[in-house]
Amino acid sequence: MKNYIINAFIIQNKNLLLDIYEYVKIHYDKTIEINNIKIQLTNLIKNKIIIKNNKEYELTNEGIVILNYHKYYYSKIIIKFYKKYNNNHKKYALKEIRLEQQLLRKYLINNKFHICVICDKKLPLCLLETAHIKPRCLLNYNEKNDNNIVEFMCRYCHNLYDNGLIGICNGLLCVTTFIDNYDLNYNKNKLIICYNPQNKIYFNFHYKYIYNENYINIK
Repeated sequence: MKNYIINAFIIQNKNLLLDIYEYVKIHYDKTIEINNIKIQLTNLIKNKIIIKNNKEYELTNEGIVILNYHKYYYSKIIIKFYKKYNNNHKKYALKEIRLEQQLLRKYLINNKFHICVICDKKLPLCLLETAHIKPRCLLNYNEKNDNNIVEFMCRYCHNLYDNGLIGICNGLLCVTTFIDNYDLNYNKNKLIICYNPQNKIYFNFHYKYIYNENYINIK
């Protein structure tokens, strides 16, 4: 599945074949043939990511989730670039404080063991991050304030989780084979103690839409 087909719907909700073709030519591949676009759209329809009404294509609910995650992924890259090269970003840092984050972290401190839920390492609080099980940018108001949306993770596990290299399925740890290339010793299929009926829906979302079993490389 090509990301650029999904990204064509950033501009408008419904697109004709020619709209998508022109978007891809301008932004990604000047040499692409329109027949190739047709083939990719057919595959996306089979996977229930796109539907076709008359001559217009639009995203299904699943397709919208994928598009939103693409926005989340690329926004992280842009923010990191901005912070690296703009020396004035610090004076705006307070504006980025998430109002609910402090309450969620306080909940974890008072109610959870001070360990990383992925690697089980007991760590001081300064090394444990308040990790959202489902990306915060995709949460509604109630989910943002749900104590079950966060768990303690160390920085390494948190980054691997956010980038889809590790995930949780039915309470068991899933690890991509890509991890085997590095000195990261994860116990595959390890039981995740914090997994429960309240956070199951969030872990399932991450596993379905973000975890990538065939992960190849981080760009």
